[in-house]
Parts: sequence; C-alpha cells; structure tokens
Amino acid sequence: MSPIQTLPAKQQLIDFIYENKQVPLAHVNNVKIYPGSFVTFISDENEKNKVTLYSNGKKLILLDSFKKKTLSGFSPKDINQLCYFNTLEDEQFILNIALGAAGTGKTSVAIAKALNDYFVHKKKIYLCKPTVMVQSHENNVFGPVPGDINEKYAPYLGSFEIVLNKVLGDNSKHYLEMMFKNKHAEFIPVEFTRGCTFENCTFILDEVQNLSWHELKTVLSRIGENSKIILCGDPDQIDAGFDYKDSGLCKLISSHTFVKSDFTTQITLTKQYRGKIPDLIYNIDKENK
Repeated sequence: MSPIQTLPAKQQLIDFIYENKQVPLAHVNNVKIYPGSFVTFISDENEKNKVTLYSNGKKLILLDSFKKKTLSGFSPKDINQLCYFNTLEDEQFILNIALGAAGTGKTSVAIAKALNDYFVHKKKIYLCKPTVMVQSHENNVFGPVPGDINEKYAPYLGSFEIVLNKVLGDNSKHYLEMMFKNKHAEFIPVEFTRGCTFENCTFILDEVQNLSWHELKTVLSRIGENSKIILCGDPDQIDAGFDYKDSGLCKLISSHTFVKSDFTTQITLTKQYRGKIPDLIYNIDKENK
C-alpha cells in the first residue's frame, strides 16, 4: 500500500474539498483508493495548489491542519506525521501501523496518543515489544531473574520510559509511578499475551519487524472491544533470524485482507528528528540498497 498517492485533479474538485472538508469517493473516478490510505490531489491549474486527504472507505476526508492537531503536547512536524495523527484520532481505525527509521516519531506519537486516551477516556495503556536482542536471532526470556515482569524486563522498558518521560515532562516520575502501581499502564512481553483479552485500552507494539507471523497474530488476535492497537517498526532493522519478506509484518500489510479492510491504516514516516547521526545512518543504508 502506497503511503500517499499523488494524483492530478481539476481545480473545481480541490475547491469543493476546501469548502466541504471532504469528498465522496464516487466523485473520484477511475482511481482505486482503499480505506485507511492517503491521497494528495494537485491542481491541474497550479501545481502548488494541493490538498491531502485520507479515505474511510466511503469518502475522502481533508486532513486537519497542523495548527489544529496536538496529542499530549505533541504536534505533527511534516505531512506524513499529520496523516499519522489524523488516522490515530479517527476511531474507525483500530489497527494503525507506523513504519520508518529511528527518530521519525513512530513510537513518540503512539505514546502521546495512548497518554491522551488515558487521561481523557481512562483507557489503559499496554506497552509491548519482542524480547530479541540486536542480532541475537532469538528471544531472551528472563524467567530466572528475580522480580516482577517490569523488573525482569527492565532493559526492554527503557525505550518506552524515555518517551513517556519526554511526553509527560516535569511530572513524569509521579505519573509513571502512579500509573504502573495501579496497573493503568503495563508492560507485557509478547510471550505473555496468549490467553489474554485486551479491552478498553491503547496497545502499543513496538519493533514489530522482529515478529514472525505466528507471534504477530498471537498479539493481534487478543485485541478486544473499545481498543486501538498501534504497531511501530522499521523494516530495515530486523534482528530476528529472517528477512523482511518472511516477517509477520510483511505478511500482514501485503495481504489483500489488510489493504481492503475499513479499520486498518498504515503510514511510512520518512523524516527523522533525533539528530544528525541517525540521519547519516539512514542515508548510508539508502545508498547501499
């Protein structure tokens, strides 16, 4: 699924969209636009006049402006992030996927959404990621290590805690202690999801590129009512012992069932904001593909 299709359009169509903030799919002829996908129309009169929308299967909806979008103090930094924000906030889409290199905002925006829904709608937060070390090609389970799950898996929680602290700001320590103590937020390893049902929650599954199809469907099949699951990953950083084409992520997003579904969406974030070195690495990888 192409993250954002770019299509020519009559100026009249663009004027109609600006006026109505949406357009029925029936008004867009001879173009296949799947639910949860994005399209940018460029005016046939002026290429600088363009508009980006997303599809809910029945109509194309104009993205809210950058100024209007905020989640827990986070605002989108580019058009791809704006697409991500819009579909995260649309409750029709309960399976959201954000792909991209390190520093593009995949997990930060997901956690900002989860915290927003926790404080506004009292939705519990689940944080999940595969327990596979860099290039280890196998999962690492710390059964013999003393302590509860959070203590055993503290190394895997680190990346989440960094973002949680960033989003929550000065009062982060107080909020996090309260949330984890009362189990309003909980880390759960992939291995422990079997047999569970996750309802009324925001479930964030990070590093999803390292999951096999069996592991990924084990998690996805446990998501219950009134819940949203956000998958974050980078197909270029697989530490498990398989290629991307053999990953669960690839099988999921390349399936016709996923592409045609009216409650799934996927966006690829392309600009990183972490710093110069991650950007350097990203460009080196692109150079050697």
